[in-house]
Amino acid sequence: MNAFEAPRAVEGVDETFNAFELAPLTPVIGAEVRNFRLAKVDESAADQLRRALWRYGVLFLKDQHLSHAELVEAGRLFGSELEHHTFGKTLADEGYPEILVIEQFESDRSKTTTDIWHHDVTGRKHPNLVSVLQATEVPFGADTMWASASAAFEWLPAPLKRLFLDLDIDHDAVYMALRHDFGSKEVLDKLSQMDESNSHPAVIRHPETGQLCLFVGNGYVKRIKGFSAEQSEQLIKIALDQVKIPELQIRHSWQPGDIAIWDNLGTVHYGVAGDLRSRKRLLHRVAAWSPNVSPSLDREQALAELGP
Repeated sequence: MNAFEAPRAVEGVDETFNAFELAPLTPVIGAEVRNFRLAKVDESAADQLRRALWRYGVLFLKDQHLSHAELVEAGRLFGSELEHHTFGKTLADEGYPEILVIEQFESDRSKTTTDIWHHDVTGRKHPNLVSVLQATEVPFGADTMWASASAAFEWLPAPLKRLFLDLDIDHDAVYMALRHDFGSKEVLDKLSQMDESNSHPAVIRHPETGQLCLFVGNGYVKRIKGFSAEQSEQLIKIALDQVKIPELQIRHSWQPGDIAIWDNLGTVHYGVAGDLRSRKRLLHRVAAWSPNVSPSLDREQALAELGP
């Protein structure tokens, strides 16, 4: 696959999958998986599901209503290691430490970190690879958006491609919490103890597709290595503006029982806060990661592919 050209979806049904009906939702990102139960997946179907995810970046399944145990098993389709979130509320007391509770009330609106474009937990050496998110209660307008990181890189002009291929970015969880006003003393103490601070290339080679992805978000990013804070902010803004291009995005309006599965390296996402009024936003997430996979790039090879 060409590392500089994200594949374009065809209109209609993607006939290369037979374990389910797969309908692309935009030419660049997103597909709906139809006539499929995520609670009953054999290995052949699981393999097709993974291939569909790498192809489309984010998959949507309606009316799933998975139990907590089934949600955990769905996460394991994408890796044996499941995240235990550093500071977020989980269902550990119910026996499911892998399940993150994403709960937001109207009074929490100024304290959420979901309403920014971001990759999850990039302060870690081994960020999450795949997330599986199920909606329990989502008010009208409290949607989620995703953008293709590979298409974002592809749409950069060649001089900016070369520039970002040569950059490393410091990601830091404590900085994230302080910058976005998301840290009680207890949260900051937990993050400090975890020491979730690492540097990653600004462009990475996707471990499954081989595509080059712009790996810059507005969550954990602290500073571009070797640049002043002012220079860093200007360059990071260029990258963030790139993923805001509507043609690279998809937006999902949730219904209870909906599931979204996304590629955390190949996409960025944004949880729309919405107008919650007297209602709450409640979703549950599991995420797979691997101790063998870190965001990485062979710069010499990537620059050679780009050409003069």
